Amino acid sequence: MQTLIIVAHPQLAESSTQQFLRQGANLADATWRPLQAPFTLATEQAKLLSAERIIWQFPLYWYSAPAILKSWQDQVLTSEFALRQQSLAGKELGIVVTTDTKASAYQSGAAEQFTLAELLRPYQALANKLGLRWLPPFAIHQFKYQTEIQQQQLLIDYQQYLTLPQPATFEQRQQWFEQRLQQMTTRAPAMQKETLQLLGEQLATNRDNLAELRWTVEQMREDE
Repeated sequence: MQTLIIVAHPQLAESSTQQFLRQGANLADATWRPLQAPFTLATEQAKLLSAERIIWQFPLYWYSAPAILKSWQDQVLTSEFALRQQSLAGKELGIVVTTDTKASAYQSGAAEQFTLAELLRPYQALANKLGLRWLPPFAIHQFKYQTEIQQQQLLIDYQQYLTLPQPATFEQRQQWFEQRLQQMTTRAPAMQKETLQLLGEQLATNRDNLAELRWTVEQMREDE
């Protein structure tokens, strides 16, 4: 999966959230591309053509993206390139959006009144117009208040959003963990290899047990 992350942030170097996410992008072997004007049309379009999954990543500013993303869209997504040639058709488009507001505020009757999915609908409309497959948005709320454990889980979820089919199944997530564990085991010092190998064996056992349980449930349903 060739994933291109287009980062629209006016103060990128000062954003602890974006620097954290960059670590996840590196671990996922995704291309991290911060927007910086002026744009070179041929270069920007070539990056889009080489990607299978395109991510627009930005903080939510007044219910939309920072202005630089709109400027990039206006200049790069030309009618000839994006519409008449349908150059991006069949690719995937995802949104990674960060907010300083708690998740519960984005719903009917709460402080923001609308869900994030509703607020991001213009991007979904654009994806539909260009023939892109729209992915469920990935929202990060109040990163600076997250605990270390929550941030570790976020790092995993973010990498999976960049690389796995969306929405990912439980089995796909488990296979992802096993693959990452194998990579870690290969690179680990000798004194850590045994522990990682045992963990990998346990994951494989859990997967087999889950498959057996699923088969048993299906048989019970057929017998009803």
